[in-house]
Amino acid sequence: MNLTLARRGADYLYKLCVKGATAPEQIPYYPQKTESMATRTPDPMPRLYAPESVGISSQHIERFLHALEQDRYSHVHNLLIYRKDKLICAASAPGYSPRVWSLTHSMAKTVTSFALAILLDRGQISLDARVCDLLADDLPKGVSARTRRITVRHLLTMTAGVTDVGEAAIVTLADWKRAFLSCTPAYEPGKRFFYNSINTYVLACIIERVSGQGLDEFLDAHLFRPMGIHNYYMEKSPQGTVKGGWGMYLTPLDMAKLGRLTLQGGRWQGKQLISEGYLAEATARAVPTSTAYGDYDYGYHLWSARDGSAYLLNGMLGQNVWVNPKTETVIVCTAGNDEFFQQSNNLRLIAAYFGADYTPAKGSLGVNLLATASLRRAEQNFFAARWRLPQSGRHEDCFSRPRRLSVPREAEQVLGAVYEVEKNNVGLLPFALRLMQNNHSPGITKLSFSQVDGRFYVHLTEGEEERVLEGGFGSFRYTELTYKGEKYLAGTLLSFVENEDGEPLLKIDVIFPELPNTRRIKLHLGQGKNHALALTESPGVELLDSVLDCITANGAITEKTAGVARRLLAGQLLWPRVLHSMEPVLYVTEERAEGEETSPVEALRRRRHQKQALQKAKNGQSDKK
Repeated sequence: MNLTLARRGADYLYKLCVKGATAPEQIPYYPQKTESMATRTPDPMPRLYAPESVGISSQHIERFLHALEQDRYSHVHNLLIYRKDKLICAASAPGYSPRVWSLTHSMAKTVTSFALAILLDRGQISLDARVCDLLADDLPKGVSARTRRITVRHLLTMTAGVTDVGEAAIVTLADWKRAFLSCTPAYEPGKRFFYNSINTYVLACIIERVSGQGLDEFLDAHLFRPMGIHNYYMEKSPQGTVKGGWGMYLTPLDMAKLGRLTLQGGRWQGKQLISEGYLAEATARAVPTSTAYGDYDYGYHLWSARDGSAYLLNGMLGQNVWVNPKTETVIVCTAGNDEFFQQSNNLRLIAAYFGADYTPAKGSLGVNLLATASLRRAEQNFFAARWRLPQSGRHEDCFSRPRRLSVPREAEQVLGAVYEVEKNNVGLLPFALRLMQNNHSPGITKLSFSQVDGRFYVHLTEGEEERVLEGGFGSFRYTELTYKGEKYLAGTLLSFVENEDGEPLLKIDVIFPELPNTRRIKLHLGQGKNHALALTESPGVELLDSVLDCITANGAITEKTAGVARRLLAGQLLWPRVLHSMEPVLYVTEERAEGEETSPVEALRRRRHQKQALQKAKNGQSDKK
């Protein structure tokens, strides 16, 4: 274990969770996600075919959708099913869309491996080339003998043996490549599987060095543009190199294209983009892995099912492209689950309904209009019950024309009030996201609401900066938010409900359609002027167990050490502080202008002030764009 890195990571978390620091950064902050989908033109939805036309019954798929909805651990955002290159199912949870790019997490590793494959096919690089030879100009002094034996193949198969510099380096070190090359591998390269995202970052550095282009430019020229992939985004390291192993945004429709490309042996519309031989090797088992990783072994930055039925492009928290070559089926699923690898009920249900034990018909099943119509209704209302939304006749996303807003009468009780929040370091962005992006908040200080020209707005102030989100009752409304140069698309849904004591509360659900993460805010409207603000996020505190499982499965710590860590985490010293960071309950004081409740003139004056503040906020966001 790298003690310096461990100390820096512990200090980072101590400052953030225990001390409540608003600036716990270990390395200088820099914006990584500088664009949102709000500024892009979406691709049109492809034609949707009846499942019966490719030998699958509509009832079978509808039962699958309901199974996902009924599983409490499945938090699906988008689902696409292709068979024989035809889209037969497209379902999205309320507020989400397969036309919006989504954070792929480690699925980015597979895409990076495709760039490497193109260089291999051109003879510009070899799998057995040594990393130190390819990056000779970047070598620090005193490189170990083991490090000098690391090859491109070792990076691809996660057998490089470097354990000291891994995912924690992202927010604790500024030069990831140099840190990796300075390490002495804990294991002889090629001897043991150790999942490490920095392996893929080093691959991205190699691709940049060999091709003379950044990974984003190389992929755009040789893979994305030939496939008609235009809406994507890639984050970069502090050194300006594309991360490679994470930080890549692709639309679910384009994720499906990548799965279909592998199914077609690397051919796309008659052109061979990646050699069939490489994909045959990449999708086969190269390294056996622990069952803690799920039912898959590892190939070349892909996961191969142990029963041989499928392979997987996988990212944590439920980002998956599942491919079954035997039945020519591709299933894309993006989600906000708690798992890090393949211990996913989503994947278990996919395997149960479409895996080795399922054989669709070879030809058409004929027309079944009633069954297909029922499936289409299920798609439109996918996960609507989970959000307690009414059945809808159409699926809406951020590109749809919004329905007319109906504001309930209960909203009048929050209009005109300013809710002052106790000191904190909690932000609208979920804790897990702020941690990964190294983008922290000065804390929520105020909350208020306004209704202008038939639209309802949430005014949320962090530090001194006010952010204005349009909110909808019965459907999401969308806003682009800017956090220290990073841009995020947010959808806001509002509802008035009662808590278990019958007291009113305003529930504010904020989803980030580009991300697995969501934020829920509950304003508990107590008696008098004292209230409470409760914040939760998904994925939430369950992630902590997943993190420990992931580290243990990787061999970074023993089961015994993990047990000690769990006991410490669950203890009275740490758990309340961790819980307060991820699921805080904050005291709130309501302030109103004197006489506002009885003076229509005063109420009109405040509404006019809120309208001016809203326009000022909009102008400020336009200036930043």
